[in-house]
Amino acid sequence: MPPKRGTKRDSKDEGKNKDEPPEKKTKQSETEEDKNNSIQEDKPTILEKGHIYFLYRPKVDTENVSDASDVQKVYMVLKPYWNSSQSKREPTLIVLGKKMLPDTQKHSRYWGFVAEASKNLDDVVGAFKEQSYETKTKGERTIEPSRPMGSGVYEITAHHGHSHLAYMLTLPDKPHKVQKAFNIDEQASIVIAVKNPSKPSPPQGGLSSNQKADYPKSLMESFQDRRFVSMDTTSEFLNYKYCELMLIGATEKITKELGEAGKELEKMEKKDEEHLEHVGVDKSVFDELDLEKKSNPAEPLKGEWT
Repeated sequence: MPPKRGTKRDSKDEGKNKDEPPEKKTKQSETEEDKNNSIQEDKPTILEKGHIYFLYRPKVDTENVSDASDVQKVYMVLKPYWNSSQSKREPTLIVLGKKMLPDTQKHSRYWGFVAEASKNLDDVVGAFKEQSYETKTKGERTIEPSRPMGSGVYEITAHHGHSHLAYMLTLPDKPHKVQKAFNIDEQASIVIAVKNPSKPSPPQGGLSSNQKADYPKSLMESFQDRRFVSMDTTSEFLNYKYCELMLIGATEKITKELGEAGKELEKMEKKDEEHLEHVGVDKSVFDELDLEKKSNPAEPLKGEWT
């Protein structure tokens, strides 16, 4: 009688050394495990969430703006309501060096810096008020109040060794001629890197030698003698005046690039739209930034120059 199949298999197993190490994983199983680990590592980490605002300031003695050539400065305001670090993030005023956001199609690189960061919103929005000063040759000169031209929601995420500023516009619902003049898209992801204040500035960019961010030791150590670093674990760099930034246009397809973080931003944008419909433009933009509608014209929010 031939031996049963089970008996033959059992006898073979008995001949094995019980102390032998487990069999090595196959290349296929190793590949699948590496792939799963890679997916976990590539998953974007949300560092900060909040509301974002865009404004422009007319040139000196320019009452009516007809196009971007009449604009002296372009501002981006970040008003965080959540962040992942223990340090509280303050409302932040950023000046865009090229007077526009970087083009996501051309992946252009533009410079910017933190002009103010303070828990006191008046310190931040003070830049938007009318300003006058005296000159020896032309007497008193006036800079008109800033005009809001966009608002929405944003995230700062760490992803693929980079940090991203991703935003979605709520007002206006789609970019018009004013927004397009400054590369403000309906939604966009911008790579954002922080410059080491101890390193020289690149040609045709950067602040003067007496305008350097005074970071604490914990943040300075993250540079490790490098000229630029991403915000891998914290957005606290943005709490410091004169924080210099390199902004690189990445993509308009936020969900495709950032996955779940992009979907989270979509949810934030939907809630912001519902809030805007409920409270109106005045409370959504002007009250949030402590602006006066009679002083800070609202026409650019509708895509019209003023």
